[in-house]
Amino acid sequence: MLERYIEKNIFRQVYLCQQLYQKKEIELQTMAERLNVCTVTITNDLEVLRESFTREITTFEKNRNTCSISFDPAYSLLELTQRIYRRSDFLRVLNDYLIGNTHWSEIAEKEFLSTSKIYQIRADIFAFAEELGCLQQDRQIKPREKDLRYLFLAIARYTGDRSAIPFNKVVAAAAGKLIDYVEDHFFARDYPTSEREIIILGIQLGTQRARHSTLQFSEEEKASARQTPLFRLLQEGIKTLDSTICANEEELFYVYSLFNARNYLCNNLELLQKDFEVVYQNHIQRYTEIEKLLQELRSSLNISPENELLLKKAFLPFIRSTWADMQLFQPDLIYLLDKDQLELYQTIQTILDKWSAVGQTTIHWNTNLIRKMTLILDLLHRTTFDENIELYIVAPSDFNFLYYRKQLETLLDDHFVISNMIYNTLDEVVDDVFFCSRRVIVCDTALYQADLGSENTLIFPVSLKTIDETCIAINQILRPSEKSLKG
Repeated sequence: MLERYIEKNIFRQVYLCQQLYQKKEIELQTMAERLNVCTVTITNDLEVLRESFTREITTFEKNRNTCSISFDPAYSLLELTQRIYRRSDFLRVLNDYLIGNTHWSEIAEKEFLSTSKIYQIRADIFAFAEELGCLQQDRQIKPREKDLRYLFLAIARYTGDRSAIPFNKVVAAAAGKLIDYVEDHFFARDYPTSEREIIILGIQLGTQRARHSTLQFSEEEKASARQTPLFRLLQEGIKTLDSTICANEEELFYVYSLFNARNYLCNNLELLQKDFEVVYQNHIQRYTEIEKLLQELRSSLNISPENELLLKKAFLPFIRSTWADMQLFQPDLIYLLDKDQLELYQTIQTILDKWSAVGQTTIHWNTNLIRKMTLILDLLHRTTFDENIELYIVAPSDFNFLYYRKQLETLLDDHFVISNMIYNTLDEVVDDVFFCSRRVIVCDTALYQADLGSENTLIFPVSLKTIDETCIAINQILRPSEKSLKG
């Protein structure tokens, strides 16, 4: 919802930056189709990125059809996109207004905006509030406390502007300890730095707003949370750590929502599977109506039974984030679709809308997260797996790991063995001291670093769409040595 009010040029440039940072190269026509503009507009946006990141971009090559950019790894993707988002007048003015500055002339002066510009943004903000259902007859905007907190959190995440979330060293340290506690006691979970930051920011915001604002959760929502091991663990952790980050029980449910919606990793496949089974049971199996939704997606999209685990892995984080209707403003990367995927998206959206109508739920769906799930389900919709086979995989998420693993098992020769360890950085696995024989590493392009391979270590950058090609390349490279041994 929020993305539709952000300036289109800002939205495009963030998406292009994300794509180039992760994939290194893009096709101009593909980007134009996804962003619904012409290739000339994409070219202009790329030039803006080039001028904006003169120090951060190490190589820039563009021809008629493609563009390749390498960024200095010293700069994170989040840091780069925040600089782009900060140019959004809409996000800055919305943040000012929600903080409490309702004098448009003062905001215009502060943000160096013309009178016509500030009134255009005001109209957009009122339209946004009306769609959210919080624009009152006197033109006052009164969002639900849940929505307001997640709006502040999303703006802070996207732009880096934390004016609505004053830093509190004590609270931040307590939040960090609570995350550590969950990681230590819940199947060796590992919340990446970016996910930890969102949780810590959210807890700081909640601690500040709890002094003068109250959250409200229904008894059904509370009962749903209480039966999960995560809620009980947070309750126990706050008590054990003697933490003061929760002023009351309602705030504990809010902290639960922060943890519940975020992604995490684990480098042990057995523990990861146990974690998944527990969370799946408590968020899906306990609820007949959610099970029916999953079954409807499976049958309508014709997902193969062999992809059952991957389907559940894709669906679980999506449905988790709907707890207490808190999905709408969950911050994430931008996900866009091609024409074929858009048809699948419409099917999924229809299924979700019908399910909501039948169950009379009031969930406000996050269309970006639906697109994210669509991208994953599109892979499963088109792909079937056969065999079982082994090697080293570096992946940013457990879904990527499982998907790469399935494809590798299917397409590689049977002398390969895939390691059960899930590596999240190349540094963890490139050290040849521990490996005397020749080996192969399949590394997600988002984590790939050039020139880290060696005589004994072959590293292949891979994405969800290029894994098939990578498997062919691996087979072709290794077969010559096999033939020479046979000869």
